[in-house]
Amino acid sequence: MLKLVILSRDAHRYADLWSQQHANQDVTLLLSTAQPEDVIKHHQANEVRILLADPDLAVQVIDHLPNLVWCQSAWAGNAPLLQHPKQDYMLSSVKGIFAQLMSEYVLSYVLAHVRQHTSLRVLQTQQQWQPPHIASVSQITIGILGLGHIANGMLPVLATLNANVIGLSRRATPPTDFTNIPMFTDAQRHEFIEQCDVLVNLLPDTQHTREFITQELIDGLSPQPRLFINAGRGSIIADEVLLSALEQQVFVAAVLDVFTQEPLAPEHEFWHHPRITVTQHTAAISVPDDVMQIFIDNLARFTQGQTPHYIMNWEQGY
Repeated sequence: MLKLVILSRDAHRYADLWSQQHANQDVTLLLSTAQPEDVIKHHQANEVRILLADPDLAVQVIDHLPNLVWCQSAWAGNAPLLQHPKQDYMLSSVKGIFAQLMSEYVLSYVLAHVRQHTSLRVLQTQQQWQPPHIASVSQITIGILGLGHIANGMLPVLATLNANVIGLSRRATPPTDFTNIPMFTDAQRHEFIEQCDVLVNLLPDTQHTREFITQELIDGLSPQPRLFINAGRGSIIADEVLLSALEQQVFVAAVLDVFTQEPLAPEHEFWHHPRITVTQHTAAISVPDDVMQIFIDNLARFTQGQTPHYIMNWEQGY
């Protein structure tokens, strides 16, 4: 009998879903908790083969599970586990459940930018009737950094508004799902960003994407009213480089859902910057019901001797 542990802030919900959906007689739920110490102190911790967990909690117990074979992450981002030295087990992510929420997040700020919501609010507070220039999404170019599942789900949404979309992929072979948009490579990042009215980052956190946008790159870009939306990972650009980009007017504004350090410290300059919008990593939150469905499907594969879907590559980081 395979032993399963659930370690998540949503442990109660996951336990309920497990009892409702589980039909595999080869797996037993040993423990469902939000407390890492409960796992560490459990007398059968060395018998755990399967872990369903929030990565930041999982990393606190991973060294205490010597016989772990597979960990199903409840998140799309798995940096805590990917950066941990223990890598003798399979780690699977969750994919295909964030495109709707991420599209809503990005589109809401694109529309606010194009329709001049901030300027209109200022004019209202000043009681001035001086209409600003209002553009249309169909008149701008939206550049997407990182062409994966989320970007693939975002394209149809942007297409309905006739947006001009371009993409940059770090893969040697461009994804086949994106053959209908202009594609750029790492070596063309300057040309790519230069063409963007809105730059959307969806890249994961890997050793190859950290500080992907450098000070040298920013210094070579022309000033223009370009919006930067970071819904991927904060490590793509150092804090001081982002502030420099705003000062140089390479970015007229930035919408940040992810940061180099989370939670963002109360004294951090981003909170008070007049041209930065801070959201608390809420662009697309994992919903237990969706995660459990992925887990149940993967569990069926696992118990049948097949590899679960969405296995992470330890070296590539995604």
